[in-house]
Amino acid sequence: MKFNRSVCLTVLLGLSLLTLPGCSLFKSDYASIGVEELKTVVDDLPDPQKRMLAQNQQARKELIEQFRKACLLAQAAEDEGLHKSDEFKKRVAIDEERLLATEFSKRNLDFNISNDELVKYVQENRAEFEKAYPVISGDTENKATEEEKQQTGLLWAESRIRGAKGRDAGLLKDPLVSAKLKFRRANLLADLYANLLSERSKISPEEKAKYIAANPSADIDKLRTRAQSLLDRVKSGESFEKIADENNDDGTRGSGGDLSWVQKGMMDPDFEKVAFALSNGEVSSELIRTRFGFHIIRVDGRRPLKPAVNNSANSTPSPTPVGPAPSEEEIHVRHIFVITQDADTFEQRLVDEKVKRAIEDATLKYEATVPPDFTVQVAGFNPNSS
Repeated sequence: MKFNRSVCLTVLLGLSLLTLPGCSLFKSDYASIGVEELKTVVDDLPDPQKRMLAQNQQARKELIEQFRKACLLAQAAEDEGLHKSDEFKKRVAIDEERLLATEFSKRNLDFNISNDELVKYVQENRAEFEKAYPVISGDTENKATEEEKQQTGLLWAESRIRGAKGRDAGLLKDPLVSAKLKFRRANLLADLYANLLSERSKISPEEKAKYIAANPSADIDKLRTRAQSLLDRVKSGESFEKIADENNDDGTRGSGGDLSWVQKGMMDPDFEKVAFALSNGEVSSELIRTRFGFHIIRVDGRRPLKPAVNNSANSTPSPTPVGPAPSEEEIHVRHIFVITQDADTFEQRLVDEKVKRAIEDATLKYEATVPPDFTVQVAGFNPNSS
């Protein structure tokens, strides 16, 4: 039996196209956005939002662009196989259930579920709930209290019951539900794609070293050494105020590091914990690390907080003082400060820049056909009126 060589090559070429990124023979659901899809979703918005969109063409164009970009990134996610991932399947199933529950409830205002029914549903579907719990709650480390988890379970049960009712009612075929699901799934895929890019864009040791060499303010070890040398100078007897005026990286330079009088709850928790433990005139013996940088703290005074006075003309006299308890106090504090903002943030900033460039590349690689504009129907509004 003889084979036609040209036919074989054509078939093989066609098969290879199925596996090349961006070259699928199957058209993605996100390759186009229809006018009716946009109208359907917008028509479900509250009247003030619809009126704004009806009157503002630029707002409509921005909305179209948001949907378009989500669809472009959704296609990039599909080429990475993210639509087949367990995470996508779990999250999209929960999202679908919630949407069906919401839409069913809008159409059936008299439908109620008793608390006993919800408790029973959770008990009978405990395994499913435990599996879904990290996704629906965001509590991947199981830090929630038992009471919080029980409340989440009741909300999950209500969503499941109402969602099942919506599915039985055929809401998945409803144009509004279909359009909303499409855009929600596009956004979900876009998020998963951005997360994938973040993982791929982690900074290498070589990139980190190169950045630090060009930006000394990002070298945390040098900053710590600098801060320690300032603390050593204070310990040797040099003027706290003078060192603060020469070195502080914030607005307290020139005022001797004066932060004035502060109360509990006003400062960074790590700063506050040390400051309120110091006696009058005492300087912290070690560097204090906060999310802002390194601090050397001195307390210059302590005093009770004055109760707040209610001066309202219509207020009723009360024997109970308004304000903090007499035992509460405030302190007058100064600090010597070395900022670590660049050191703390540059790696994430570089990752974000890489991700941004990759997302821009994806939006150029894929296509999504969208309408140039669409009309928004609002009661009492005529877009053609002057």
